[in-house]
Amino acid sequence: MLAASEESPTALQRSMPLPRPSHGAASRVQLGRAELVLERSRGSYSLLWSDGREARRYVLGLSASGQLSVELRVPRLPLHVVPRELITIVAGARLRGFLCVPLVPTVVWRDGVGQPQTLIELQPPALQGHWHEETGHALRCAASWITRFPFQSGEPQVVVPMRIYNDCSEPACPGEFELNITDDDLIELRGAIIVRPKRLRWSGSRMQEGNA
Repeated sequence: MLAASEESPTALQRSMPLPRPSHGAASRVQLGRAELVLERSRGSYSLLWSDGREARRYVLGLSASGQLSVELRVPRLPLHVVPRELITIVAGARLRGFLCVPLVPTVVWRDGVGQPQTLIELQPPALQGHWHEETGHALRCAASWITRFPFQSGEPQVVVPMRIYNDCSEPACPGEFELNITDDDLIELRGAIIVRPKRLRWSGSRMQEGNA
């Protein structure tokens, strides 16, 4: 397991407070290239998300008691990751590396009375919806295969250690990986959000989870 290190300015946290500002003021949360800005005006709040290329604006009506936070969550639909590189694993060989997968910044309201309420899901542009024959509605994204623990830029993403084993007698060239990750799997470590290694085996037609 990776050793923990001191937090850096780009260190990711699973949950970040988004304080409600006083009238005419603003509060901010930085997420890599993107920024969330909450402003208060008479009778409402305005939330602006911008990454320098695209901007989205939301209007919120909030009660007198309660708190806002921004939580990084895994996508709710099944996730299929397409490697940007051609990956080939010869018979009986093992491949190790890392994939970085986008997380979904989610604005959550807590009033201390009921369950936390999800207000806004800021779906990353890198996650594209598609129809999968086995899983139905799913999400797909492209990711580079990384051989060392990736440098942390503060982008809202999860580092997925991969362990792949080719069980077959022929070379394997997997075109995508189906990753099953839940919010409970997320761990804060070394200024990043990671999960335990995913161990996959190539059975000739698809990847299956198992010991590798």
